[in-house]
Amino acid sequence: MYNKIKKDKKKLQKYAHKIIPGLSGLLGKRPEMYLPGGNWPTYYKKAKGVTIWGIDKKKYLDFTMVGIGTSVLGYSDKDINFAAINAIKSGSMTTLNPLEDVELAEELLKIHSWAGSVKFARTGGESMSIAVRLSRAFTKKDKVLFCGYHGWQDWYLSANLKSNKKLNEHLLPGLEPLGVPKGLIGSVIPFRFNDWKDLEKVVKKNAKDCAAIVLEPCREKFPDKEYLQELRRIADKNNCVLIFDEITSGWRINTGGAHQKFKINPDLVVYGKTIANGIPMGAIVGRKKIMSLALKSFISSSFWTEKVGPACALTFIKKHRKLKVGKKLNTIGLKIKKVWRDAAKKNNLEIEINGINPLATFKLRTKNWPATITYFNQEMLKENILASDRCYANLKHNDKNIKMYRDACEKIFQNIYELDKKNILEKKLEGPIKQMGFRRLT
Repeated sequence: MYNKIKKDKKKLQKYAHKIIPGLSGLLGKRPEMYLPGGNWPTYYKKAKGVTIWGIDKKKYLDFTMVGIGTSVLGYSDKDINFAAINAIKSGSMTTLNPLEDVELAEELLKIHSWAGSVKFARTGGESMSIAVRLSRAFTKKDKVLFCGYHGWQDWYLSANLKSNKKLNEHLLPGLEPLGVPKGLIGSVIPFRFNDWKDLEKVVKKNAKDCAAIVLEPCREKFPDKEYLQELRRIADKNNCVLIFDEITSGWRINTGGAHQKFKINPDLVVYGKTIANGIPMGAIVGRKKIMSLALKSFISSSFWTEKVGPACALTFIKKHRKLKVGKKLNTIGLKIKKVWRDAAKKNNLEIEINGINPLATFKLRTKNWPATITYFNQEMLKENILASDRCYANLKHNDKNIKMYRDACEKIFQNIYELDKKNILEKKLEGPIKQMGFRRLT
């Protein structure tokens, strides 16, 4: 069947839905999240820089999250490729351990002088689970206070056992805890980001019974420095492990984590996603007294010991530092925000722009935002641009690419203004409205 339809994107997408639940292993890559109805390219043949070639032989500029935020150097970076190929040629998996593990651990400890040990995994979600396990082992307490999005595992989704609305303010609304043991009810407690009221009513109230306080140091915005300082004080006072989840925010503003901007150190910091520019890699960096519990709790997996991940992470970190990528991503992110702001102003549209510069998002104040963003994605695709309501700045988003993106945005924002004014925008959709969260996915 596959060989007969592999060049027809609509038929291939329909067939994939039948044999792969959800079509993709990642929510953020399901076509329904961008453009339902079979029009989204969905599959690719190759990618380079911020250009993706689809199976329909069309070439697209990627102005979405660029590999869901994994590839800040651009797709198929020559230096990362060289490191990966050499690692494979020399044997990516053996009975012994890769030497790169030691060098990478040393490099990460130079960046985090407060830390004493490093442990590796291959994805962000499992790295977070390791961090939570270590915290519980160290403190001998079970509950966890958290803010932000931290993955799909039971420890996190259990927040929605009492009510499926608990995680609504933490990136993805409507997450069902189906299959999560009921015994985990009450084991994790959410609190709002940079919210001093929640700090008093939720964090301070529960900290004494919690193993960890888990926080994304930034996503939509940076917190107040005083807020982070207070979290640090609360953690110290109540014997809680302070964990910073830098899976998304790491390597965006500097060579390391966003928390370094505030000079406030956690007890554990977790990296994934970007640390090897698209090659599977995760790392937990932390204080030795906590990390040493990995010797007592069983935390082990075969592919945490392969060679490609650490080899590419080493190459990434060195190149990131040399090119001052964090500074460049900030500049590129400012340019992208300006594109949205100017296009909206030019076409009399009200716009909200959020996110730190390298992780920017926008929302137009129209009568029907879900229909509007679906239309935007649909029409940008006709300009051979992959687009959504967010754009993660990339080193390969050059001025020429940004100009093409700007011209397309101005054109489509104009259409949105005119269609919204006449209340006919939804009629111009060539398929269903995109799915805005997890709850509508089947």
